Amino acid sequence: MKSKLIFIGLLCLALIAMSSPATAQFKKLKEKAKEKAEKKVEETVEGKEETASDTSKANKKSTEKPASDTAKAQSATTGASEDMALYTKFDFVPGDKVIFYDDFSGEEMGEFPSRWRLDEGVFEIAKQGDKKYILCTDKGSIRPKIATGALPPKYTIEMEFYIKGGDTRGHWFFIKWYDGEGQEIGNFNTQDKHRTQLRLLDKDLALKDLSVPLGAGIHTMRVMATQSTMKCYIDNERVANVPAVEGFKPNDFGVYMDPWKDETDNPMLIGTFRYAEGGKTLKQQLDEAGRIVTHGILFDSGSDKIKGESYKTLADIGALLTDNPTLRLSIEGHTDSDGADEYNMTLSQKRAASVRNYLIANYKIAPERLESKGWGESKPIDKNNTPEGKANNRRVELVKL
Repeated sequence: MKSKLIFIGLLCLALIAMSSPATAQFKKLKEKAKEKAEKKVEETVEGKEETASDTSKANKKSTEKPASDTAKAQSATTGASEDMALYTKFDFVPGDKVIFYDDFSGEEMGEFPSRWRLDEGVFEIAKQGDKKYILCTDKGSIRPKIATGALPPKYTIEMEFYIKGGDTRGHWFFIKWYDGEGQEIGNFNTQDKHRTQLRLLDKDLALKDLSVPLGAGIHTMRVMATQSTMKCYIDNERVANVPAVEGFKPNDFGVYMDPWKDETDNPMLIGTFRYAEGGKTLKQQLDEAGRIVTHGILFDSGSDKIKGESYKTLADIGALLTDNPTLRLSIEGHTDSDGADEYNMTLSQKRAASVRNYLIANYKIAPERLESKGWGESKPIDKNNTPEGKANNRRVELVKL
């Protein structure tokens, strides 16, 4: 009997010892789940926008010509990407070196955004749903705190803005350029939820109505510019394509907002802002460095699902592989340092695998030509203590084998 009691006691002690690491592991899993949930929070408003604009997308799709066989094949992936059919004419590729990035995550509510300069107006940090924005309570202008001077030979600007939807008229949102004297020399704007304009050096170079008015939620203005050309986009629709811009030499840029006074329950908000320098082509990077660094493959937050905005970058990679049949690549995912190490490692592996699967499925690349791996946060190319550094570290690389 005594021996049985001793055995039972030892067994209990063993179970207690085993439960300690199990409890710790459960706590880590719980923390990771919380981190994942927090990351998904930033997508809440965007998710609402996607839901609200389903009808608009459907209407747009019905008025367009049927997608080509290639486009259909590209949208027929195994759940690893969004439907790419709506992005076959979307040729925007974000710059590969982030100069300024702000999602206001570190800002205090009600305060002026600390990383911006005020020209005029009243601005403060506000929340819509669970996402932070810059709120303009009257018409006004602000500029990101960047070094002024000639802009890079090739650069991109991306700015989110919020549309309430319904019967609201819609505010006016501008990206403006300034010369060395601080005078405005051009702007790209969206008006009344459907009208767009590009005006440079006192000339209206593009006036276009969107094919479908903007629905409720988050939308994005994008600019892709060189010293002699400029393309502008609202969401996935290109609204300006200027092949030659002569004498346009901006030294700075900023954001201007103009509200409709009679819409008191319609906040004027801008969201995540990204300004990046363009770089060399995929082929140039591969030939010179043996690897391609791209920020043009995008994913839902905390997910390995490829976003539709990635279409052009993936198409360029697919073309590169098709044109060079002996080329073999290792597709490698990288994250910033936010979140748990193990979580970041797993997420980066899944994302790299999604890209590999997409290229195999849609460009008929032989599987043995592509490998995939994830490095998580272990191989940063920039500091992880600034928003710009973190944005640079979130990337996909393609390494020549």
